Amino acid sequence: MKFLRRTSPRQALLAFSVFPAELALTRAVRTLRRRRPDIFARLGRYQEAVYVLAPAGWPLAFRLTPGPERAGVRLVDAGRPGPFTVKITGEFRRLIGLFDGTCDADSSFFSRAIAIEGATDAALALHNSLEAAALRPSDLLGLTGLPGEAFNRLLRPLRDRHA
Repeated sequence: MKFLRRTSPRQALLAFSVFPAELALTRAVRTLRRRRPDIFARLGRYQEAVYVLAPAGWPLAFRLTPGPERAGVRLVDAGRPGPFTVKITGEFRRLIGLFDGTCDADSSFFSRAIAIEGATDAALALHNSLEAAALRPSDLLGLTGLPGEAFNRLLRPLRDRHA
């Protein structure tokens, strides 16, 4: 309980509220890694990279570590995400579109709709891996069958804005 004594009420609430999301997202990444190892193999040496995905205007960012030993996602302070290999910032729906292929990464970068900080070659490896994977939003969360299809239909209007 020492953690709670040294932590402000806001920080404690934030920690407890993001923990379930981190668990779910980490489980999804590990499931995807198990089901589609080809996606991660395409990352090559960047499997051990740290990718920070920062939705513009959000107080939190997603810290993705795809490595085989400790694949996972953590929610971190967007202003202080810790050390990273590459940080990609943009609208949330555009970041999702980059993952499922409904958003063109090249045009997003050159139009400055996304910003890349750090190792652009790591971002390129992620882009190439995801592009070859042809993922759907349900794949990112490990949803299959009817729940997966329902989730994809739910997000289609949002995704189609950037198609």
